[in-house]
Amino acid sequence: MKKVLLSIVAAVFAVSSFAHDGDKGPKTPEQVATKKADKLKTELGLSDDQRTKVYAILLENTTKIQAIKAKYPNDKKAAQSEIRPLRQTAETSIKAILTPEQITKWEALKKEKKEKHKAKKE
Repeated sequence: MKKVLLSIVAAVFAVSSFAHDGDKGPKTPEQVATKKADKLKTELGLSDDQRTKVYAILLENTTKIQAIKAKYPNDKKAAQSEIRPLRQTAETSIKAILTPEQITKWEALKKEKKEKHKAKKE
């Protein structure tokens, strides 16, 4: 009985550690867009239609950003100068989909995230 129980516990640990190993490494644009769209759906209460539209914007934007990062692998400044306008355009497109309440909530979440990031740097 103990051997069976130990085998089950070992199998669970093996499967869970294997699952976590798959989370590392570069993500595809689809994975990134899905994760961000799902997070926004939860945090902002997006409808299914809104989530679909936001996903499409994020997918296009993420694809372009990854291409720019590949174009400038050793020049972060050059990459950022091309990425910044893309992010601003995506943000404007997403805001057009959101309700005024959702925009307010999103702005608050972005501000909070920025403050956390700033605190980490200090």
